[in-house]
Amino acid sequence: MTAWTARSREEAYLLNPSFCALIVWSSAVGYRGAGRGGMPYVLAFLSIPLALHKPTREALPRSVRTTMPAWIEANTYFRVGFAERARSLAPFVREALLFGALHGLLTFDDRQRIVPVGRPRGLPGYLREGTDEVNECVKKAKFIGKWLAASGSVETAMALWGVMP
Repeated sequence: MTAWTARSREEAYLLNPSFCALIVWSSAVGYRGAGRGGMPYVLAFLSIPLALHKPTREALPRSVRTTMPAWIEANTYFRVGFAERARSLAPFVREALLFGALHGLLTFDDRQRIVPVGRPRGLPGYLREGTDEVNECVKKAKFIGKWLAASGSVETAMALWGVMP
């Protein structure tokens, strides 16, 4: 992992631990909202690459009624390169999980599932002042959490995207 001071400006802005922790938090909120409880730890490694990749994010379905297998079959282009992207983002996901846990945004239950803690105090102001793209990432991350909850087992979701836990 590159030292914070040695990161490029783009990397520092897009992949900063605070923003990535917010993406994981939003995904965990969506997952929990689907009645599934805490989000399995490994799903954070899907939610960040899905939410941050603009072409994928913009093409995601509007509703969880469109199943993940059906969407991937109709949109195989988005699966190409996903495993490499997920692997390259893994250090940032781990950093985000640590940041979120240290700053009271995320906690873990006894089954190693991510549990979102409350609602961040500064979130409304952050979203109000954020760019459209930032707001879209956070909004889609919540959808991604719901979609992952509806996709079945963790193993199924990971296999659909061509990655292994």
